[in-house]
Amino acid sequence: MSSISLEEIKKLLKEYPLIKDREIISKIVNGEKLSEFELMRAFQMSLPLFTLMVLNKRFEKNKQIIENEWSSTKFNKLDDIGIVKDLEIVPLIDYHAENNLFTENGVSYYIKADDVGILYDTGLNPNRKHPSPLLKNMEALGITLEDFKYIFISHLHGDHVGGLQWAQKNTFSLSGTQLNLNHVKAFTPVPMTHPTAIISQVKGPEVISEGIASIGPIHNPLFFFRDIYEQAMAINVEGKGIVIIVGCGHQGIKKIIDRVEALFNTPIYGFIGGLHLPIPNFPGDEDIWSGLPIHKFIMTKRPPWEPWDKNDRDFALDYLKARNPKLIALSPHDSSIESINIFKETFKETYFDLKVGKVIKLP
Repeated sequence: MSSISLEEIKKLLKEYPLIKDREIISKIVNGEKLSEFELMRAFQMSLPLFTLMVLNKRFEKNKQIIENEWSSTKFNKLDDIGIVKDLEIVPLIDYHAENNLFTENGVSYYIKADDVGILYDTGLNPNRKHPSPLLKNMEALGITLEDFKYIFISHLHGDHVGGLQWAQKNTFSLSGTQLNLNHVKAFTPVPMTHPTAIISQVKGPEVISEGIASIGPIHNPLFFFRDIYEQAMAINVEGKGIVIIVGCGHQGIKKIIDRVEALFNTPIYGFIGGLHLPIPNFPGDEDIWSGLPIHKFIMTKRPPWEPWDKNDRDFALDYLKARNPKLIALSPHDSSIESINIFKETFKETYFDLKVGKVIKLP
């Protein structure tokens, strides 16, 4: 496998010569039972290449279904969600920090919108510690469990729900053990559970509180793993406009902005969070799966031979810049220093360094 070039893999995937093997692949993609001969043939084939072929067939099929779903789905406007007068966003977990606070390749933000407190995602806690880095940072910043009544889960990935062990169980946690959150309502993009929190699955654009809404889960495929359903938050700040808060940005900047503009007549004021731009490389490249850096090759909406490149970053920059935003803060948990520096150069005084403990405040 290592001796095959990416161009050769692409050619083989498109032009594999044996019709009977295509039929086997089709059966596997569609979940049909294989005959004894077909099973034997499947194992006789080059397994790495065969696996890539099967995954690619499934991926292309899912991608077409999802794009049809996206183009045919319409939602009513949410212009009556109300307004928020004062907004504070405190990064609690991310890759960079101030004042010796703990960092992770994960995300958690504390959002204070007037008198409403929201915990946005719950970090990674890679060593499964209790108390977790999230809880330690909360304590250092004077934030308690009683300061938020809502939890907003952007998507069901380990770096956003407190760890892989919780993601595998379709739940979330703020620490190495699940805490009593019986005062909390959690908004999740897919069916999830929690032993004490009240779970509300978001199935489309939905008002969470005065001036605050989910833009609804946006469905996208992954090549190796199950599809992603990721939601972002929109906050209507008085005299400013819509502030978009994003977890990883697996939806893609175009779908996020297109959804927001379809839901609101109010202009976009700010964009805060992840856009998944690990170009050309970044510290997260140390996270490896099957020999490939996870962020660059695995957790994308593309086959692994088509990783993100500078054209994707340029597109994201241009699409955001066209909205003339007044506040941009890119999460370093899934974007490179180079990408962050280019965003800084592009947006100049409107760019805000997103670091744990550094408060973003409006007005």
